[in-house]
Amino acid sequence: MDKYDYINAITSFLRGHTASNFQFCVKEVLKAFYDYKKKNFIMPDSYGGDYKNDGWVKQDAVFYQIYSPTRLKTSLKKDIQNKFCDDLDGLLTNLKKGNWNGQINKFIFVVNTFDNNLPPDNDNFFEVCVKSLSQKYGFKFTHEVVNVDYLFDLLCEVNDIHKLEILSAKLNVRNYPDPNAITEKIMVDFVEEVSGRIIEKFFKNAGKPLNEYTRISTPEKISINSLENKRAEIENVLLNLDVVDSAVSNINQDILFTDKFNRVKEHIINMYKNARENFKGDELYEKLISGILEYVENSESKEIPAKFLVIYIFDKCDIFEKEKSESL
Repeated sequence: MDKYDYINAITSFLRGHTASNFQFCVKEVLKAFYDYKKKNFIMPDSYGGDYKNDGWVKQDAVFYQIYSPTRLKTSLKKDIQNKFCDDLDGLLTNLKKGNWNGQINKFIFVVNTFDNNLPPDNDNFFEVCVKSLSQKYGFKFTHEVVNVDYLFDLLCEVNDIHKLEILSAKLNVRNYPDPNAITEKIMVDFVEEVSGRIIEKFFKNAGKPLNEYTRISTPEKISINSLENKRAEIENVLLNLDVVDSAVSNINQDILFTDKFNRVKEHIINMYKNARENFKGDELYEKLISGILEYVENSESKEIPAKFLVIYIFDKCDIFEKEKSESL
């Protein structure tokens, strides 16, 4: 996994949490970020209440409040507005008493909007609230209302993958399905997608041969790899590989699986590299298919899409030996 794999996994993990779980996880992310920046992020002890301070950066007098609703009382927009004003009012009350050096330069309100954007602030509600409370308590400061995208941007500034690994371990993100790593779910989803495309194409072309696809690998590649016994099967699938192209295009539209097919492909290529030491020809071909089917239930019904997947990668010359070069 590279830096951005970890960041995507961590932020996806955060979006799935609410209430105190979200609060704890965000605090760990902020602590890791400010440690990297060599600044002191302090997380107040929640015992007896946090006095409306979920964490602050001592050197910068920046204060955070963290919110992830479990059950909406009105609407997400209204709940965020109410929570923002209540928490800021409480924070300023305690600052006025001299807590945390009695200074504030910035207030950052982190809210979990899950898979949505922040609601629009067409009436400048937060600016009006801040202006009113600033005048009430005599403080002058800036503010931001942000969601998990803000944390993504912070982590992108961390150019130390070891720190991201440690953060992932602390949050138990390793036990969470990493959206960019090869997992059972990715393989199952992909095989299901290919299977669905095959069935769709079959019904659309009922009564006529499925021979619309024009890209055909050279017969020599089949011979070079001792796949003569599989020639008819391979060439038949090669004529219909548009179903895999369609599945690749469809499945990669998911922003959480931006390189899903490439991960699946790399996994199959690694399977091939390991298996070719002990298997050749038909046995190697069958070994790859059985390796894919280990990821799925009802493997018998998934054998054909698994073959489509292997032959698709075979056709692109990513696995099996390539053509012999011509003699000059």
